[in-house]
Amino acid sequence: MVILDYELANERQFLWSHRHFLIHKPYALPKLLKSRSVWDYPSLIDIYSLVNEITNHRKIDEIESFELLLPAFPDMYVRSCAYRSLISHITSHELIIYLPQILQIIKFDYYYLSPIIEYLLKQCINDYHLVHKLYWCLRQLLLTENVHVIRYYYIFMSLLYIIEEYFYIELENEYDLCINLYNIGSELKNNKLNKGYFLIEELKKLNNEFFQSGQRSCRLPCQFSFVTNRIDFNSCSTFHSLTCPTKLVFNSIDLSSEKYYSIYKIGDDLRKDQIVLQSLTCMDKIWKLNDIDFRLSLFNVVQTQECCGFIEMITESETLLQIEKPLGTIKGSFSESALYNWLSSHNTNERDFRTALDNLTYSCAGYCVATYVLGIGDRHNENIMVKKSGHLFHIDFGKYLGDTQKFGRFNRNDIKTKLFISSDRAPFVFTKQMLYAMSDGGTSNDAMHRFVDLCCNAFCILRQNSSLLLILLSHLCSSNVPNLNYDTIRFVYDRLAPSLNYAESITHFTELIVDSLNSTWTTLNGLIHKIAQPTNSNNSSSLISNDTTFSFIPKTYTITTDGKIISAQVVDYEKRTKQSKYYLYKLKVVRLYITYNYRTYNEFYELYERLNKQFPLIGFNLKFSGQIEDNLIAQRRVRDINDFLENLFRLTSDITESDLVYTFFHTIQRDQQMNDAKEKSNEELSPRSSQISSTNNQSKIRIQLKYDNGKLFVMARHANNLPLKNGNEPKPYCKCYLFPDESKSTKQKGKIANSRNPIFNDTFTYEMDLAEIRKRVLHVGVWNHVLNVGNHVLGTVDIQLSDIDWSKENARDYTFTSLDA
Repeated sequence: MVILDYELANERQFLWSHRHFLIHKPYALPKLLKSRSVWDYPSLIDIYSLVNEITNHRKIDEIESFELLLPAFPDMYVRSCAYRSLISHITSHELIIYLPQILQIIKFDYYYLSPIIEYLLKQCINDYHLVHKLYWCLRQLLLTENVHVIRYYYIFMSLLYIIEEYFYIELENEYDLCINLYNIGSELKNNKLNKGYFLIEELKKLNNEFFQSGQRSCRLPCQFSFVTNRIDFNSCSTFHSLTCPTKLVFNSIDLSSEKYYSIYKIGDDLRKDQIVLQSLTCMDKIWKLNDIDFRLSLFNVVQTQECCGFIEMITESETLLQIEKPLGTIKGSFSESALYNWLSSHNTNERDFRTALDNLTYSCAGYCVATYVLGIGDRHNENIMVKKSGHLFHIDFGKYLGDTQKFGRFNRNDIKTKLFISSDRAPFVFTKQMLYAMSDGGTSNDAMHRFVDLCCNAFCILRQNSSLLLILLSHLCSSNVPNLNYDTIRFVYDRLAPSLNYAESITHFTELIVDSLNSTWTTLNGLIHKIAQPTNSNNSSSLISNDTTFSFIPKTYTITTDGKIISAQVVDYEKRTKQSKYYLYKLKVVRLYITYNYRTYNEFYELYERLNKQFPLIGFNLKFSGQIEDNLIAQRRVRDINDFLENLFRLTSDITESDLVYTFFHTIQRDQQMNDAKEKSNEELSPRSSQISSTNNQSKIRIQLKYDNGKLFVMARHANNLPLKNGNEPKPYCKCYLFPDESKSTKQKGKIANSRNPIFNDTFTYEMDLAEIRKRVLHVGVWNHVLNVGNHVLGTVDIQLSDIDWSKENARDYTFTSLDA
């Protein structure tokens, strides 16, 4: 581990004296060399002998090579061995990923032409993707580096010398484009009047003068594979921000290709974003090597000039603030269903919707762990985004490695005093809104358990493979990036909780998840940002930019896609009580086939407002029958809605067959769910279906078993569908034995939870030989804690320990064999 240090001389001496016993141990060489405090000439004989002995017995891997190239090992013989090993392991793709570290490593070489630079330049002859990346990395270093600028200048000139002339011209075109965009961006920031008009006019000039009306083309710094010859200025805009970032949309030279969306930003040090995104890439690689894909949405960031550059935009996505906005400032912030409804409206197919919820669960788990470990601050609903496919991701990493966002100023005793309060009070952002969506609108009991398992697995995998992440960050400590030093590396190291064992780390991260979920500050922080956002109107309907879509149906549907509507009327209504009481009105829509759709009264009123806006002379009203949601009002509204629909379908075909009308009556996810629920409730359960239903509702407990260093670790993770007692929620706790045990000496008890679907994360430890363990039966019982009455068992599980494969960790769900009804 890179953080490892030996403060006591006797510790260093002890390790060095036993060096020959450690030559076969992976990652031992850096630790042994670090234990050698004296590197004078006589000592070098022993040091070089050790290096040769280890390298002859085994290969030094990629991580060990990177560690040996830290500034703590300046000896060129050691570094040469590390270089040889690194070059033999690293692939072309990894070379591009680790380029920032490699360009910092060479600072500590004695000679300008180090082995890695020679190798790098040779690779550039045949790999122009690498050339492109190296070109912009060196451009950045020539602006930000002071001491070693000459070294980087020599490498830069060598790079330009070895490449073909046509690609040199392409790189110069990119640089010229960046100069032009920088000039436009600088003038735009100073323009206090019509920024939008100014931007469009300047981009028109750029198209004519730089791109020569489409005759000149160039690549983009943030995307090597994209070649453009024009900016789509009508799609470009500015963002409301102090730095006035600009949305730039580039057309491809290939007319069949999609456009490229990016943000051009002046005034922020984008190197911070680059470091975080590289760390996320490293984590993603580690997780995938352990067979878990957390579906992270990673994007490119390139700093082209000092505090200026490109950020790739991920399309088909919106911020949490935008998702909540149609519900209003206050209601949107505190609505648990906003994200769920948004995903439902964008995934009308049942299969797509299930996939979207799955994507949300995995990606949210990955980013919760990653943002916690990296100490990403300033997290709120404007820099957390969700794709229509359900992938959640974070943007804007200006606050990182424990640097939190602070605000506030108070006056006390007539003396102006600034009191800064951190806006990042939760360990990470995981809200009830996210959980509500993951649990399919609150209907899935095991969604929280699944999310906790994913997070804990991700956290434990990073703990086991932390060396690469810590070493890569350590190499960047010499890069002059703000808030990146060995103290902040220590922060990341501490976040991984190295002093905790496996079971304790799971309990630790579970507590962080619960703290984040219960934090009201995250919601309040989002509300503050929403209030601070400039808005054009208080009317939520005015936020809908497309005249043929609705707040609950973001896509347009037509008579061609859905078929002609013959009639539509409300035939029933139902009371719903999720979060607050409201009524759904059941619509019978007759085409060549019949569908049943469900809409709220507010959604009908949204249709009425949109019709009046698009067709001002329709000549009839939809009565707004009171604000109270009760049965009498609902009955009255059925009559009002049917009168409205009858009048609507008497109008001319340009209205009744408009995209607006057909979009409203399109079958959405909610309709499918309601109809499926109706069919299920009306069916007579066959013996087979009864068996399936019974299986799904069985009470289960997840138990994880591990034997390590003479100890058996039993972890009771969580339980599902525990039985109610007299209609009341149980207060369950776990009790554990190793049978046979007449004296009950192996009895251990866990903590009390307050849920029918509790998360225990209790760890029971037994110090016993494995041979003895194999003779035992593990008995785990879940009991209900009742004051003044006496506890009673809710369910038990018996596990034959002789059947367990102890060479690996064992985690599975066990169905209770005996159950208290």
